[in-house]
Amino acid sequence: MSIPQPEAPSRHILKFELADYRHLPAYETFATRLAAAIGLPVVDIALRTVGRTRYAQIARYDRLWDDSGEVQRLHQEDFCQALGYGHEKKYQEHGGPSFAQCYRLVQEASGEPAIDAQHLLRWQIFNVLAGNSDGHAKNLSLLHGPDDATRLAPFYDLVCTRAIERIDTHLALDVGGERNPSVMTQANWGALAKACDVRPQFLAKLVRETADRLQERIGAEREAFEARHGAYPALQRIEKIVNQQCRRIVTP
Repeated sequence: MSIPQPEAPSRHILKFELADYRHLPAYETFATRLAAAIGLPVVDIALRTVGRTRYAQIARYDRLWDDSGEVQRLHQEDFCQALGYGHEKKYQEHGGPSFAQCYRLVQEASGEPAIDAQHLLRWQIFNVLAGNSDGHAKNLSLLHGPDDATRLAPFYDLVCTRAIERIDTHLALDVGGERNPSVMTQANWGALAKACDVRPQFLAKLVRETADRLQERIGAEREAFEARHGAYPALQRIEKIVNQQCRRIVTP
């Protein structure tokens, strides 16, 4: 890895431990790999160590190597930009866009709307089941390719925030008017389906499938993570949160 010179495009983003959030790089790496394990398109992320400090290394998806081997920037815009909202309105509760608005944006802008719209639905389901309360509009982006094709960008900033004290556990984007994942009902998912003009049965099936996949994969993913990075007891809290929420969400 190299440090880019003045105008050169960077190729990675590094996220270091913070004093009050020591586990954040590991949590983000684990949650992102878990999302990938159930089929969500995500950024390429790895947990690295320098000295005694861990950091997450994330490859930028908005970069392209041209024929001469030079790194070129690709244009991207987050959903606040694409929908005409200022950065201070990235959260729905602060006047930002709703999930239904984000969903319609993907339908209208994506070159593969059926694929990307379903990925977006599954992203929101993942946020509910995996305890990510920070899935706001600036954590979604459109990526404009060199062939003028526009696609939903890989998902990033995935963290089980419910495993971190002092962080609000309520969702950034509500589901059928409800932001508390612990009290979400089938009626809330039905309301979200209606707002997105999706068949309720289809969305309910996605919820069940995502919950089943998470329960099937989370133990193996934790074991793989610890085989690579050593024992990490803090991940047991994430595993407990995810399994509890998956069991709760599929219970009639």
